[in-house]
Amino acid sequence: MKKTFFILNLAVCLALGLTSCKQKQQAGQAAAPRNVLELKTEDCILTKPYSSILLANGSVEVRPRVSGYIFKQHVNEGDYVKAGQLLFTIDTVQVVAEINVAKANVEAAKAQVETAQLTFDTKSELFKKDIISANDLQMAQNSLASAKATLAQCQAALVNARRNLEFCNVTSPIDGLVGIIPYSPGNLVSSSSANPLTTITDVGTMRCYFSISEREALALSRLYGSPKEIAQSLPAVELDLVDGSRYPYKGHVVTVSGVPDGTTGAIRIRADFPNPDMMLKSGFSGNLLMPTVVEDAIVIPQQASFEIQSKRFVYVVSDSNTVHAASIEVMNLNDGNNFVVTSGLKPHQRIVTDGVTFLREGQTIAPKTSAKTE
Repeated sequence: MKKTFFILNLAVCLALGLTSCKQKQQAGQAAAPRNVLELKTEDCILTKPYSSILLANGSVEVRPRVSGYIFKQHVNEGDYVKAGQLLFTIDTVQVVAEINVAKANVEAAKAQVETAQLTFDTKSELFKKDIISANDLQMAQNSLASAKATLAQCQAALVNARRNLEFCNVTSPIDGLVGIIPYSPGNLVSSSSANPLTTITDVGTMRCYFSISEREALALSRLYGSPKEIAQSLPAVELDLVDGSRYPYKGHVVTVSGVPDGTTGAIRIRADFPNPDMMLKSGFSGNLLMPTVVEDAIVIPQQASFEIQSKRFVYVVSDSNTVHAASIEVMNLNDGNNFVVTSGLKPHQRIVTDGVTFLREGQTIAPKTSAKTE
């Protein structure tokens, strides 16, 4: 009997001991120390990406202004050239012949003018002596005027022939990159040829086009005013390239379209980026990053949130230090650390900022003061 009583007492003690250990263990889990952040509002800069396309600042077709055979090609495709740099030389034989003919015509016209002048002077003297009629004098004067007009035409033809000789040296109209060259030395070209000699593309500045929504356009109009005032007021923008790298030079918004797209209602915006290293090419794509100021925003560390079935949550800490999951909506600040909360949280609430994946609904924690990740 005593033995049985002893065994029962031992079993009870063991059960009480196990229960006590389990309660202590649960109490220890419930009081897990966690960093806690008290929410407040602040003004922050939100950088939003926009799909964009890059185009050259301008392209100019280079066409010959005279007909002739290409004598020499001075550049290759892809070369960077300066305005006025020699690109092609067109055979000058025909143009030189035209200059010689024009010179001869000028000399002949000068002789005709001299002859007509002598005739007019002679008939003027005869008219003074009443030897010839006024009609004869007028005819001599008309012949002189006609000879002078012919001389002027011949002189103009000579100027034009000499200009054509200059046009045999085809130069670049702008600074830029040489495009495709469809002709080679020996090909006959003219101003009416199907293809230009080449195309020079200005890549010193690249135009970046992107579109914003109708809602965003309205917000910008209320904030800044007219499209011109919006372009002047927007801050510098940045560009992420397709390989994920950040373009090293910042751009500036130049124009904001005043007419929305008839189908989508989007507003087209153009930003210009300097391209001193020729890194950007016409036709490239990327993500333009345009910063906007968000007033009275609630900013939280990304590590304070967790996702369940594509929804994002945080643990809100109550006055009794128990945690409760709250669904939130956020915008990415693109700094890799923080979110801007658009709904689900209010100022002065407290949230857990670390170890959120190890917490459970209703669990009690031991809060520690936390600072937002910079």
